[in-house]
Amino acid sequence: MRIRIETEVLGDPNCPAIFMVPGWGMPKEVMKPLALRLSQRFYVVMANLPGISLDEARIEQTRIEPNYDIDALSEQLIAVAPKDCWWIGWSLGGMVSTYVAARRSSCVKGLITLSASPSFLQRENWPEGMAPMLFDEFSQLVDESPEQGMKRFLMLQVRGAKQERPLMKQLQALLPKQLNKTALVGGLRLLRALDVRRESALLDLPNLHILGQNDTLVAPTTLTTQTDANPLQEVIVVPDCAHQSFLEAEDVCVQHIETFIDANS
Repeated sequence: MRIRIETEVLGDPNCPAIFMVPGWGMPKEVMKPLALRLSQRFYVVMANLPGISLDEARIEQTRIEPNYDIDALSEQLIAVAPKDCWWIGWSLGGMVSTYVAARRSSCVKGLITLSASPSFLQRENWPEGMAPMLFDEFSQLVDESPEQGMKRFLMLQVRGAKQERPLMKQLQALLPKQLNKTALVGGLRLLRALDVRRESALLDLPNLHILGQNDTLVAPTTLTTQTDANPLQEVIVVPDCAHQSFLEAEDVCVQHIETFIDANS
């Protein structure tokens, strides 16, 4: 029997609901400062991606279990999300949330992504992503040494932030002590394969995309230069931020999220 997705709940269940999905390799606790702020007005459910947790016992339970097939993962997340809620996804979590919002729109009231690109890798007619060769080199590093891979990943995440060193320490403190290599490798395979450009174009619900001006993993031009943007799409670039604007400019992100939800409720 597959282990149910791990969640944490904040706020009043009688309030409008938000469902939060983190990025590759990072536990839900990374998004908790944002969740705590939003829980003052909303019912917030934070989810972990399969096999990622600060609970070492749970990692042991899921060591052979993590399923990163996009359709299976979507159903696992839908199963623990509130009904008719706003989905907020960071990075890979934003890509997965976009997929769910397009394919299972009856489950999603609206979509907000944080530092997420329709395709993380470069593809035909999509030069904005990471070169496949560089991605594969990083994937090999994670496969050979998950600890070194995560260290490298955190360095990429904070590059471009106004205060790189404090942000690095903050993220390091949130890393699981016990890394689940199966989950990390599975997540990278999904990140390499996932291309939600078509889903982004077909979204028929309100969708907001918040990007960091200095993000070296997901450049803001991935969305600001689109010529076939979804008509319901809004894009905001937060100045002087890297890959986690919700930590670097929390007040700004909270204001944009609340304003967007209020305007589309």
